[in-house]
Amino acid sequence: MLNFRIQQTAENPSQFWYACLELGFSYQAANQRTTLAYRKHSGPVRVQKMLWPEKSGVCHAIIVHPPAGIAGGDHLTFDIQVDKDAHALVTTPGAGKWYKTNAKQAFQHIHIRLKDNAVFEWLPQETMLFNGAHAESETLIHLDIAASFIGWDILVLGRQARKECFTEGQYRNQFQLLRDNRLLVADRLNFSGNDRWLTSRLGMNGHAVMGSFWAVAPEKYRSSMYLDEHVAVIRELMMRMKVNVRLTLLDDVICARFLGDDVRQCHDAFAAIRAKLRRYWFDLDEEFPRIWRT
Repeated sequence: MLNFRIQQTAENPSQFWYACLELGFSYQAANQRTTLAYRKHSGPVRVQKMLWPEKSGVCHAIIVHPPAGIAGGDHLTFDIQVDKDAHALVTTPGAGKWYKTNAKQAFQHIHIRLKDNAVFEWLPQETMLFNGAHAESETLIHLDIAASFIGWDILVLGRQARKECFTEGQYRNQFQLLRDNRLLVADRLNFSGNDRWLTSRLGMNGHAVMGSFWAVAPEKYRSSMYLDEHVAVIRELMMRMKVNVRLTLLDDVICARFLGDDVRQCHDAFAAIRAKLRRYWFDLDEEFPRIWRT
């Protein structure tokens, strides 16, 4: 697979509980569909049965982590490769959780590699950051020159049903998107409980939900002529939906940001953006993962 190495820490490795899931998707020309050609796991993390709800042969897969959350000392790694011409979609059955850890660090690493002409949709449901969590998350996405990507990350501070605030703990998140080993996007977030950033107008401004969306078009749609038009249409759609989403073009990467208090509103907005881009770039219907309807 990808020879992805887990980040080393200064703490005693025996204090950590490790789990890893490796997936490899490939395109089968004879069947005209993408299949899961390789999978390997250690620890309680699995991928459910694959589904092919689309005539185009896109492979839909669901990652399942039975504990439903990451606790102190956990070290969770996802290692995914999508081979040439394959189109895969990966999601989760429900919200992920970073549990209170009593000052013990928890880690998550996501490493995704796309070969030429591959398409990958990374659509996890939201992540809840419990008060008292000490969480560190890292996402690295490597694209070959002709690969394309759609993905998002949605963070919820505290358990909203309990009106929980993030007054203790720490959260660190690093996202990097590279194409042909050239950095396209680097996004870092680092805050502690009761951090001024959580209430500042330059930060969360007192809100509980933030989301980030990234999309890289196929080569033929990377010119400003196409992307400016697509962004303009999506901005109009967000205005009609009355959602607090801001769109930016970083070179040829479409980035969207959500800030608010309703996680469903964020999810619906990002799903609507994905649906538009799927139609423009791949001539595909929105085709939500079936697990979202259960």
